[in-house]
Amino acid sequence: MADVLVVAVFDDEKTAWDAVVTASTIAAQGELGLHDACLVVRTSDGTVRMRETHDISTSKGGWYGGAWGLLGGAVLGFPIAVAAAGAGIGAFMARRRDLGITAEFEQEVAHRLNPGTSAAVVLVDQQHATQIEAAAHARGAWTKTVTLSDAQAIAPPQ
Repeated sequence: MADVLVVAVFDDEKTAWDAVVTASTIAAQGELGLHDACLVVRTSDGTVRMRETHDISTSKGGWYGGAWGLLGGAVLGFPIAVAAAGAGIGAFMARRRDLGITAEFEQEVAHRLNPGTSAAVVLVDQQHATQIEAAAHARGAWTKTVTLSDAQAIAPPQ
């Protein structure tokens, strides 16, 4: 099955964030093929904010890389050097790679939102898209589902 992006637009940030959290919770229980989720908010003054759920920040990537490097370096006999290299590689990889919903697609969603609205964007298995849409409609949202190839056409990766 292919993955699809479901964009659910809500009239307020709290309801949209609750939808993201609910989808993530159901996915953690193994009942939903969720790969990534985020919230895109356009405030009433036009300011855009985004909240990610799954992406690893560069600092967290650096910490993970450093920890694994320290462990591997202890085995090899060069813990500090390998930890430093691991931290650099971890930060670089986290910065270079967006494993789910791309920042370009999030920006495109933000560009299309009306002021005062928010969007829950989820990357799910195609077979679960109708469940996500139904849950969003029940919370008063309107939805749009796009394939990954359509999303790349809308917002090509930089």
